[in-house]
Amino acid sequence: MSTYRSPARASGAVAVAVVAALSLASCGTDTASSSGTTPTGSPTASASPTGTGQAHDAQDVSFAQGMIQYHRQAIEMADLAETRAESQDVKSLAQDIKQEDQTQVDQMTQWLTSWGEPVPEASPTGTASPTGTQSPTGTGSPTGTGSPTGTQSPTGTGSPTGTGSPTGTGSPTGSPSPSSSGGNMPGMATQEELDSLRDATGADFDQQFLTLMIKHHEGSVELARTETEQGEYQPAKDAAQSIVDTQSQQIQEMKRIQSENQNQY
Repeated sequence: MSTYRSPARASGAVAVAVVAALSLASCGTDTASSSGTTPTGSPTASASPTGTGQAHDAQDVSFAQGMIQYHRQAIEMADLAETRAESQDVKSLAQDIKQEDQTQVDQMTQWLTSWGEPVPEASPTGTASPTGTQSPTGTGSPTGTGSPTGTQSPTGTGSPTGTGSPTGTGSPTGSPSPSSSGGNMPGMATQEELDSLRDATGADFDQQFLTLMIKHHEGSVELARTETEQGEYQPAKDAAQSIVDTQSQQIQEMKRIQSENQNQY
């Protein structure tokens, strides 16, 4: 014999089940609340919001901010080679540098933005702006522990980690600072050197370009080595090792071209 269940009794059973489920959910919420746990990670090695679940630290921020500035200046110098260089080797090398560095600038900008960290501004000449760095949100550190004015200080104060500047100035990691003038970034060309390079053509340009780029690469390799040793975020450490390998080879290639050119003249 089949059993018939009225709609009213069925509805009553559903209502009881819903009330029981809500009661269990409420208990679960109270338990989580009373445990005192928070969704935030460590202030010095916070979880990455990029979806990888990997942590990053102040050294990773310093590396990305500094390397963006190194790369931007390298791209600026490489742009000049297309119309000013005499050596085809110099032109080919400059093209490689532009492509590699722009790809990494785009990637590191994404990292900094996803971390809520300032991205260095670019001046009209392609070098770092004297105004320092700018937060992608316009409000400085998202943790509220940065500068009391709400903007991230380019001088190294108001670090979001509380352990020195994320840009390298006074950093406990000892990495070079991505300062706007390049004075504290080994190998960065001065404004006078860039002006001289813009005015040069032919063999004179080749010589100046190679001299500046060798020094420039040596500085960026130093920053990259620091990241491989002290960084936390694995994609940044991998990028740093790639920079060490690629730019070390390019340094040797530039020295070879420089030597051959000097023997010709």
